[in-house]
Amino acid sequence: MKIECVEPFVFEAPLLGPWKTHLGEVKSKDHLVVKVTTNDGLVGVGEISPGPAFSGETGDAEASVIKGQLAPVMLGEDPFNLETILSRMDRAIVGFHLAKSAIDFALFDLLGKALGVPAYRLLGGRYRDKVPLAWPIGQRSKKEMVQEAVTKVKEGYGAIKLKIGGPDPREDVDLVRAVREAIGDRIALRVDANQAYSPDVAVRTIRQMEKYDLQYVEQPVPRWDLPGMARVREAVATPIMADESVFSLHDAYAVISTGAADILNLKVGKVGGLLMAKKVAAVAEAAGILCMVGSMLELSIGTMAGAHIALSTRNVSYECELVCHLFYSLDIVKETPKIERGCLMVPDKPGLGLELDEEKLKEVARKYAGP
Repeated sequence: MKIECVEPFVFEAPLLGPWKTHLGEVKSKDHLVVKVTTNDGLVGVGEISPGPAFSGETGDAEASVIKGQLAPVMLGEDPFNLETILSRMDRAIVGFHLAKSAIDFALFDLLGKALGVPAYRLLGGRYRDKVPLAWPIGQRSKKEMVQEAVTKVKEGYGAIKLKIGGPDPREDVDLVRAVREAIGDRIALRVDANQAYSPDVAVRTIRQMEKYDLQYVEQPVPRWDLPGMARVREAVATPIMADESVFSLHDAYAVISTGAADILNLKVGKVGGLLMAKKVAAVAEAAGILCMVGSMLELSIGTMAGAHIALSTRNVSYECELVCHLFYSLDIVKETPKIERGCLMVPDKPGLGLELDEEKLKEVARKYAGP
């Protein structure tokens, strides 16, 4: 079995409503789908959702890189030789971890289909039976965010995440107070500043929030300021999570070795894929660091890739944010992932467990004019 074809497809998916964080607001997002086909007709599919303000990559740029740099070094290779393929891609071009993640997802989907097993069987097997979920809430009015939190708790979600980092940190504190009072003491409550604060402001603000029993604070300071994040971590009682600071295995090592975080957001779509995510999780486990599998606003295929990591990885110990496929008015699979009582169910189907809707992809994908 040899890789015969690697095809990227790019399309724009509209969100059901605006998604706003400290990094900006989006009403739609580009998505990249990659199909990897072998000489005996097997097809694997991967999908990621780039965001220029977050990842520095666009869908068209990723498609161009896949066509020009990544596909040529994969053709003719045995898809089971994952380490060889990833090494060749890294030598072909620096960075572009999202594009490499999409290819990795497609390879695991293909290998699972070749063996007739779910992808999680290739990643260590089931460590848990289902994936407990958190519901993330984008920046809107305090009243709207409180109401959404109450609604999602009633639907069975065991954790709520609030996007904070507005112009006045005092309003962030007041939002946390209002949501905690509305959802009660038994629901986990976490916040994500998306790099909004300086270290000093972060310390002062988090200390004011701590009376409301936060599960953790995500990326309070700029991603490059690991010494500053370490200072914040040392100064507060609430655990600190790194997200934007971790785009690679080497980033994870830097965060851990500088003492910048207690928890890692293991976004499989930005670290290079499932194989690399397992390596990041292993480095974290060796350091006694726990993980949570977050989302980059992927559709169902990217969401399910994260679910296979969450299901199979021991130190993924927090409710995961694998719900963002629900934020969109369209998808490109025939059946979307099932959520029951606040948990994502992972089917025992080969590969990632989803069937691509070829007609829908053909309908929405824009013609690629790259090399």
